[in-house]
Amino acid sequence: MFNWIRQKFGPVVVTLIIGGIASVFILTDFLAPRASRGMAGAGGVEAGTVNGEAISSAEFLRELARRTESLKQMTGGKLTDEQLKMFRVRESVFNELVQRKLVLQDCRKAGLVPSDAEVRAKIQELPYFQKDGKFDIAAYQNVLSSNRLTAGKFEDMIRDDLTMQRWVDVVRSRVRISEDEIQREFRIANEKRNLKYVVLDLEAGKRAVQVPASEIDAFLQDAAKLARVKTRYEQDRATKFKDRKLEAVQREIAKDILAGERVDEARKANQKLADQIVTLLGAGSDARVQGLVKPLGVEVKSSGLITVDSPIPGINDGQAILQDAFAEKSPIAVAQGGKARKYESPAWVVVAVVTDSKRPDMAKLSAETGKLEQQLRARKERELEEEWIQELRGKAKIKINSSVVSGAETDVS
Repeated sequence: MFNWIRQKFGPVVVTLIIGGIASVFILTDFLAPRASRGMAGAGGVEAGTVNGEAISSAEFLRELARRTESLKQMTGGKLTDEQLKMFRVRESVFNELVQRKLVLQDCRKAGLVPSDAEVRAKIQELPYFQKDGKFDIAAYQNVLSSNRLTAGKFEDMIRDDLTMQRWVDVVRSRVRISEDEIQREFRIANEKRNLKYVVLDLEAGKRAVQVPASEIDAFLQDAAKLARVKTRYEQDRATKFKDRKLEAVQREIAKDILAGERVDEARKANQKLADQIVTLLGAGSDARVQGLVKPLGVEVKSSGLITVDSPIPGINDGQAILQDAFAEKSPIAVAQGGKARKYESPAWVVVAVVTDSKRPDMAKLSAETGKLEQQLRARKERELEEEWIQELRGKAKIKINSSVVSGAETDVS
């Protein structure tokens, strides 16, 4: 879940979300108190420090409660302790509080902190403290008093919020978008290729490994190894071996186990087969390719029209394939005189060829310029924010009190 949020919005935007706009998050918490308030009363214990500046346990637990409540809403009110651990929620909250501290510290050095007059003006604009359209000092004091906050503490919260907004404004002011970048973005989004390919993974290679009958016999005569066969049978009894007795499949299982121990042979079998496929795929001999790979549980696949940013179905880390497919003079595009090519990773061998291409219609560029500019700007802002944060983290001294965050005191810088 958090990976999706980071990919979509970026880690710094998540930091701003968790920090919140004071006029929304802080006061919403005031006006809708929760039982989690009691969690924040942990005295002077610190969750950690950032360059010597404390992140209090009260601050950490308050944000943790907000994050948990938000996740509950996203999951329909169902959120177990195990899910919190799986999503690493506590660590995520602490990390994002660290990022916020780092940005605030940097802004203070750069003179981006608003004046007392600006802070007071912002407070007076907040609707929570107004009566008949005007700031009401009594309402202001009542809200602070009921939440055990001093005016000074609340003003500091507002000041930090305004400072974060100034930092965001600085980031935005540094981003420039050129016409060439917009055209390139349009081409990337609309340039498409159709790949025909075959994936030979280790499982396929294993099926091609030849295991002599004598080795299978010897394997089944060993009591310990026969026990492995029985265990495998019980694991797959309801699926792969449904309605089949152990005696009928034990040689098949033994062969599978023996072949699985010969990883080098499996890889060599894949290489040999891939060399055959390279000369056939995309050259009018796909039926012959299908005949070669079908006994291994493999088939010739088609990606459909995809962009350079699209994943190739069934292939992890297919960047080298996409790079060749979308090259100006593609070495694997049949229409450009290219041929199928073999690609390798520790987990698979892939043979791929481009069978179809779709060029972008540049006449449609003007209609999409505004949207593309927004996309580019958002991405560049996110990248600049991330670079800025990483630079600050690289120089920072960060300490985490794991008795609050997770379990034992540890330095993380």
